Amino acid sequence: MKTTFLTLCAFILLFTCFKANATIWRINNNGFTANFTSLQSANDDNKVSNGDTIHLEGSPIVYSSARISKKLIIIGPGYFLIENSNSSYSKLQAQIFGVSFNTGSDGSQLLGVFVGGTSAGIDIYVTNIVLKRCRIDYSIFLAPERSDITIVQNYFYGSSTSSVLTYTSGGFPTNVVFNNNICQKTLILPDGNAYTLAECKNNVFDCPAISGSPSIKMNVGSFENNILKTTNATVNINTLTNNNVAYNIGTSVNNQFGTANNNIVVANIANLFVDPATNSPDGDYQLRPGSAGSNNGSDGTDRGAFGGLAITNRYTLSGLPPIPVIYNITTTGVTTSSSPLSVTITAKTVQ
Repeated sequence: MKTTFLTLCAFILLFTCFKANATIWRINNNGFTANFTSLQSANDDNKVSNGDTIHLEGSPIVYSSARISKKLIIIGPGYFLIENSNSSYSKLQAQIFGVSFNTGSDGSQLLGVFVGGTSAGIDIYVTNIVLKRCRIDYSIFLAPERSDITIVQNYFYGSSTSSVLTYTSGGFPTNVVFNNNICQKTLILPDGNAYTLAECKNNVFDCPAISGSPSIKMNVGSFENNILKTTNATVNINTLTNNNVAYNIGTSVNNQFGTANNNIVVANIANLFVDPATNSPDGDYQLRPGSAGSNNGSDGTDRGAFGGLAITNRYTLSGLPPIPVIYNITTTGVTTSSSPLSVTITAKTVQ
């Protein structure tokens, strides 16, 4: 009864904050009363309209994959909720096998969701998609002849030599932004203007080294403030010209970013980051105060995922969505007819 009451309090607050903007729908596959039990059933229901918001609630049960055909804002509770303190009162994340944005879903957003299928990731066949503050364990497929794909503040888990972005021989979308992500996978795009990122800034690449091949390869309009943590990894940015490559940190002078254009080399990369023994999986990528990458990026802030001139652009621990998040609730006990029940709710909003 107490758990149900606290959960209800949390959703009353969330509904109050959003109902002025769009209809909000709840999805829960763990036995709680909600509007739907799957993202696919919500998408397919005629009551759900373009512009509506979907709250994909935390559950110990993985949600089945969904093919989205409407413009939806899909919000999960984040990830690493146990590992990071003051993240959320409920520690259940919302994991889904895969998400495909199909015709009709232009303008959709995916926030705070754990996309963790063994072979299914995120497929984007439309324009104007935002993937923000998600944990993504597989890859993102980007169809050609699309535009305006924003991939920011995500945690790409898994030491894999396959590229986190995949494509077809037909080309690549225009205006793709890949900023403030923590990436444990490689990012490899073919040569040629048909496969070009608009921006790749303030990322931490902790990807595997590939013998004889680069772990990071792309043509890009701006490559700044990134950190390559892997000692033996090599890079190929803008066909090795180093054009628009500045303020990055590597571990070697050779085959990485060099020392021109305010790029620097930190041979002992462990000195750059906080002590991993006292932090969460994503907290490990925060810089030590006064480190070689502190307050000296292209905009005067930290290099890496937790930097950026606007606080709203920086990586957020646990991928908490930009809505009020309740992380502590206390009560005085059981109410009676003569004594009201006192409830204290502690919440925060990470914009």
